[in-house]
Amino acid sequence: MASYAGQVDLAATKLYTVIFPMEGDGADRRLLLGLKKRGMGMGLWNGFGGKPEPGETLDACARRELQEECGLRARDLRYVGVLLMACAGHRDMAIFVYTAHDLVGDVVESDEMQPQWFPEAAVPYASCHQEAPLWWPAMLDGERFVARFVFDDADGIEHDIQRADDAQLAGLLALAQP
Repeated sequence: MASYAGQVDLAATKLYTVIFPMEGDGADRRLLLGLKKRGMGMGLWNGFGGKPEPGETLDACARRELQEECGLRARDLRYVGVLLMACAGHRDMAIFVYTAHDLVGDVVESDEMQPQWFPEAAVPYASCHQEAPLWWPAMLDGERFVARFVFDDADGIEHDIQRADDAQLAGLLALAQP
């Protein structure tokens, strides 16, 4: 895991958050996804999120983006992982992954996202980003992780997903904070 922190210059990396609201337990658990209506990922299902504003912590960004994009607030926001993404010809990205529980508010559509609840067994992986089926199962299983994805010009993908502990995730979060 230390190799990731050593390989990533978060000062030169675009930072993002992505939040996955969940409710229910076991076979009844469901996941709120948003169909992206514009920008990166348009036409694909994903969690809710975006870029932090100047001086904003990633936790605060996650809370703000969740409310802006689907109208919900999370009483229980859990930082569960980091996605480190490199794509030929683009700036590297670090996406800090959260799950949201104990939700307050009504789900509403925004200019950017059309939210919809999915039973966990019916997550539409075929209509998500190509790497989603590689790491979403770990998130849905409650694992904490750091994942590295490298995309080439032909949309090939190289990836490595490792379990992480609280200290490892906290270290990456600390490197990214204002």
